[in-house]
Amino acid sequence: MPPILLPYQQKWAKDNSRVKICQKSRRIGLSWGDASISALDAAQSNGCSTYYIGYNREMSEQYIEDVAWWAKSYELATAPIEKDILENGDQSILVYRVRFASGHKVVALSSRPSNLRAKKGKVVIDEAAFHDDLPELLKAGMAILAWGGQLRIISTHNGIDNYFNQIIQQTHEGKFDYSIHKSDLDDAIADGLYQRICLVNGWEYSKEAEEQWRSQLIKDYGVGANEELFCIPADIKGGGKVFKKEWFQIIDTLPFPIDGIRFWDMAATAEEVKKDAYFTASVKMAYDSGNYYILDARAEQLDPADSDDWMLETALEDGNYVPIRWELEGGSAGLRVEAHLKNLLWGFDAEGVRPQGDKVTRAKPLASDAKRGNVFLLRGDWNDRYLNALYGFDGTPKPLTNDYTDASSGAWSCLQLGGIASILGT
Repeated sequence: MPPILLPYQQKWAKDNSRVKICQKSRRIGLSWGDASISALDAAQSNGCSTYYIGYNREMSEQYIEDVAWWAKSYELATAPIEKDILENGDQSILVYRVRFASGHKVVALSSRPSNLRAKKGKVVIDEAAFHDDLPELLKAGMAILAWGGQLRIISTHNGIDNYFNQIIQQTHEGKFDYSIHKSDLDDAIADGLYQRICLVNGWEYSKEAEEQWRSQLIKDYGVGANEELFCIPADIKGGGKVFKKEWFQIIDTLPFPIDGIRFWDMAATAEEVKKDAYFTASVKMAYDSGNYYILDARAEQLDPADSDDWMLETALEDGNYVPIRWELEGGSAGLRVEAHLKNLLWGFDAEGVRPQGDKVTRAKPLASDAKRGNVFLLRGDWNDRYLNALYGFDGTPKPLTNDYTDASSGAWSCLQLGGIASILGT
């Protein structure tokens, strides 16, 4: 059997720098490998506790489960995973914890900076670029260094102006003496990532299959691939001006089955014709008891004929109970498109709707609901691409960003103005 940690994971684990930073591709197992460090540190009598900071509950829970897995693999004595509710001022904080026989522990906390005060040991800030107040969080984390601790900062990039990217650039300029790691998708593949995926899943490895897997992954991330997979921060002008990623909670299941509505933004241009063309995009959204659920979001660069085929295939996939809406353009051209699409989608509840106001005006109500915590995403491989697109929206022309946003605003508007009860069939 090969070493359980791949070379880039080993390099990260062996680095004992006081502050170390890793800019990484998504889904390469860096956080999983980091959990092995925390388990070993906590197991030794002369070791230390580690405090993990993720930007959502799912990340915190997963990291603690990974620590417990490593402890079991090492045959270390631990108590069962604990889950507590702690009161911190006017805020209740969900805390995950693994205690080791040594007396040390690994604790997953929320990203509130005050949670790190008066702690000793090591701190891990995961997906640092996506935390609400990274500067204050780092300020609190740095205090742990005075007692011989360590600060580990891990993240995918989230825009060129993000503080995570700024501290990396300032380190390269000599302002800080931090250790910098970089593991993009190709680095990970060269170190055996796809071979390890094949080993875990029982697939037969081949170079051709690896290249196909890589190409499909890049296609899945679309215009976000450079940032999400290759550690190239996006120059997102206005990033976060209307939507912030942390406003959207990702859930694994719906409270009960909801059909919802699907809205299409019909910008059809084949990728072969123009690489920076707009996308045909659709968002499936549902409503219940004050909450909005985004069930699916998809986008492709297609010519009109392929766009029609894809629209029909999606309608058949959703079923007859899901109404279909699209933005109705003005004039006779819009009427001709509506007649064509109604004929294409015969047997479905399908019609065009006229937009009200400019793009930003239409997006703000959905953004307001999201900010209040009323918009949920059903977990899927489309989540990152979708959230990155909304994050970059500011009303200026941007492929994919505007397409996803217009489809989302349209779905929200239909659920509101079209009559929620009639759309849900209740």
